[in-house]
Amino acid sequence: MTNSKFDAFVQQQNSNEDNSVFDPKKQLDEWFEYLDLLYKNITSFMKTYLDKNQAEISYDNITLTEDFSGSYEIRRMLLKIGRSTITFTPIGTMLIGAKGRVNVQGPSGGARLILMNENVTTASQLITVRVSKPGEAPPALPKAKDINWAWKIMPFAPQRDFIDLTEESFLEMILTVAKS
Repeated sequence: MTNSKFDAFVQQQNSNEDNSVFDPKKQLDEWFEYLDLLYKNITSFMKTYLDKNQAEISYDNITLTEDFSGSYEIRRMLLKIGRSTITFTPIGTMLIGAKGRVNVQGPSGGARLILMNENVTTASQLITVRVSKPGEAPPALPKAKDINWAWKIMPFAPQRDFIDLTEESFLEMILTVAKS
C-alpha cells in the first residue's frame, strides 16, 4: 500500500460527506413514531368493533433497556375483546434485520410484528453476500435512510415468509392468538 492510498483513506474518514453520526435520541424518536403509527393502524383495523363497544383498547407504560440508550418508558397496547386480552409489547429497536419488534400475546399463543424493509418478504433476503476483487471496495449496502420501513407479521417456524400488515392479516393474526 502506498502512502497516497493511505492519505486518501485518512481524508475520506475525516470528510464531512457522511454525516451519519449516531444519535440515540433521534433513534428513539423514530422508534416512538413507528410504534405510534402501528397503534393507529391497529385502532383503525378495529374501528368497527371499537365503535360498537365490542372491543376496547387501553395502554400502560413499560420500561425497556437497550444498550444504545439505557432505560426508557414506552407504551404497551392492550386489546380487549370479550374475555380475551391481547397485549402488544414493544421489545426494542435496532435489531438485526429490523428496526423494531413488538410481541403479540393472546390466550392461545403469540406472534411478532417486525418493523423492516418493506421490500423484504422472506428471511433469506436479510442475508447479503458481497464479493469484491482484492484492492476493490465491496459494493455499498443501502443506507437506513434509503429504506422504507413497514410493519410485517413474522410467523413462528416453520414458515419464514413475512406477511404485510393489513387489516385482513391483522384480524387473522388476532384469531390465531386469541381463539380458544
